[in-house]
Amino acid sequence: MPDDLWPENIAESNLVTPVTILKEQAARLGEKTQQLVTGEVVTTAFGTMFVHTFNILAPTLAYKYELFRVTHGVAFYPLTVKFVGDISIQSEDEFKQKLKDIFASQRTLNIVHSILAQVRS
Repeated sequence: MPDDLWPENIAESNLVTPVTILKEQAARLGEKTQQLVTGEVVTTAFGTMFVHTFNILAPTLAYKYELFRVTHGVAFYPLTVKFVGDISIQSEDEFKQKLKDIFASQRTLNIVHSILAQVRS
């Protein structure tokens, strides 16, 4: 039998991925709007890079709006958020704060409010 050279704790991890944080916030948007406007996260991989696109959806209109993109390597941080320019993020806490700023921005509020108005009309 071949030698097992891997450490015993190789499968143990408590890391929270950026995509997990994004998907949680996408679900919260739906909760806050009674599912009239929802969030969606689409992930693609290019070589060693991951790209997560955060979309705002109006399911009843079959409408999708790309709000921002997040790009990172296998180690998660640093990562880049593309939202009205590129923003470099160094940590999970900084990422969460930047998302809070993006979601509360006048630009995001205008987009969500406009989509809600279209859905309700």
